Amino acid sequence: MSIVQPENGLPERRVFTAESFHSLKLKLSGAHQSPAPATLPDEAPAVSSAEPVGESIEAPPRASSHLGLGEIIQATDAPPREPETIAQTPAAAEIATVVPVEAQPASAGAQPKNRTFAVRPGDAAFVERRVLEKAQPEDAGAGEQAHALLDIMAMPTSGSLPQERALANDTLLRLIPRMPLKSLRRLASRTCMMEAPSEMLVRRLINDPRIEVSGPLLENAMSVHDSDLIAVANTRNPASLKLIARRRLISPALSVALIQSNHVETLLNLVRNQGASFSIESIWRLSYFAADHPVLQAPLVTRQDTPPPIAFQLFWHLPSELRRYVLSRFLTDSETITRILTMNMEAQGTDQKYADLSLLSKLEHASPQEAGQIFSRLIHVSEATGARIADDAGGEALTVALKAAGLTRAKFAGIIDKHPDAAALKAMFETLSFNKARVLLTYWDWAVMGTGPYARTVAS
Repeated sequence: MSIVQPENGLPERRVFTAESFHSLKLKLSGAHQSPAPATLPDEAPAVSSAEPVGESIEAPPRASSHLGLGEIIQATDAPPREPETIAQTPAAAEIATVVPVEAQPASAGAQPKNRTFAVRPGDAAFVERRVLEKAQPEDAGAGEQAHALLDIMAMPTSGSLPQERALANDTLLRLIPRMPLKSLRRLASRTCMMEAPSEMLVRRLINDPRIEVSGPLLENAMSVHDSDLIAVANTRNPASLKLIARRRLISPALSVALIQSNHVETLLNLVRNQGASFSIESIWRLSYFAADHPVLQAPLVTRQDTPPPIAFQLFWHLPSELRRYVLSRFLTDSETITRILTMNMEAQGTDQKYADLSLLSKLEHASPQEAGQIFSRLIHVSEATGARIADDAGGEALTVALKAAGLTRAKFAGIIDKHPDAAALKAMFETLSFNKARVLLTYWDWAVMGTGPYARTVAS
């Protein structure tokens, strides 16, 4: 028996029969039951599950006095409600940009959808916003206060609390817009000598538009992160670029940012800097610049980390002095070299040790195109390489070709005597060996065909 208190305040008695009590007990224990009885006439219609979540307002629960036993059993039979969608928090909304789908005609059972795109730096939709400092009147006393705060920040960790150093740093950042230029220069010099300065302070000083302030840190401070230096390099400020290129150590990533500036003076400082590191792609790009800007050629060819393929490719653009330097530095002779050249010869199916010297008599009266074909047959190279040798006016390429053809000293002298630099070319012929000449011709052929180390140049 159950006593229920209805809305009118009078108690109402209801009696549970054995059948209804047994049915309710099985239902509450999870046992299978027959379909629920029909909805009572006074029951409100169920809300359609097709309605979008968040747009419908649920009615408050009905008083328990209006629920009969049949209603209780039917409510237990109802399928579980889908969990409501959790609203996006403000923090998540800042990370992702929600773009609603274009409005479409409403259809039964359709729910509104949102598409979420993560906007990243570099995307067209990404907009970077920076907070700019407000202009403030200059205050001579701000400089003295700033240096006192810097003393607090420079104290060892055992002698100060992190909260003290943090407050000093934040106060110093607030004083910087009011500091005179002379005080800022002193501040930059002292920050440059600190072992672990504040990252926020360093970032603020290296982004100062006055090179007197940012220069010492850009060139000498070792505590600056590469990401901050790359950001400064991307501004393409020539004064800042030249100072960054003179840093004692330069990572490959920072070198890429400096090379992308296409600034010749920056590249000259970078190539001269023996503390700069380059990826192989960066070296290739520098060789392209050196081909058009002779001022970069000597520093690039004389670097300790310049690989032979770069030097051999630059050979065609170098003056005579640098050409002979390349031959003396990057070429050598050994039994291993002979074995490797033999492997190349077998792979190409040619015998490169024997040349048809009768072709030399045709060179004097041959056209440029015919001369290229003659060299191709004489020293077993491609016609493109033969054409480059025939068109070269320096005489070094001809000397290499004739050495690979197996000419004697006397025959070479008879051909080269008319050249204005005959004496130097004869000395070069003496220092060359057959293997050295064949190695250089092999690299020249690879460059024309775009294979081996030169495959990356074709892709670029």
